[in-house]
Amino acid sequence: MATWAIRFRRRPDTHNEVLGTYSFPSRTVQVLKTHDDRILWTCDCDKFRRQGGQREPLWCKHIAKAAARRSLERLTRRVALSRGQER
Repeated sequence: MATWAIRFRRRPDTHNEVLGTYSFPSRTVQVLKTHDDRILWTCDCDKFRRQGGQREPLWCKHIAKAAARRSLERLTRRVALSRGQER
């Protein structure tokens, strides 16, 4: 009877700190800080998910809009409200 040794590689801890969440009518973009202090933008749209195999930073129009909103917030020190949240 043969004995096989099975080794499981331990996955690195991939928990990222959420720095910001930007909601749009049909999409959500998150800005994350990785365990090695890098900034990572993610989006739940199909175009963003299809880019998964590329080496370049992933990007889509929703991330561009969120980046613009984040820049304005940091510039003016105010949080921008999305259209549906205005009072």
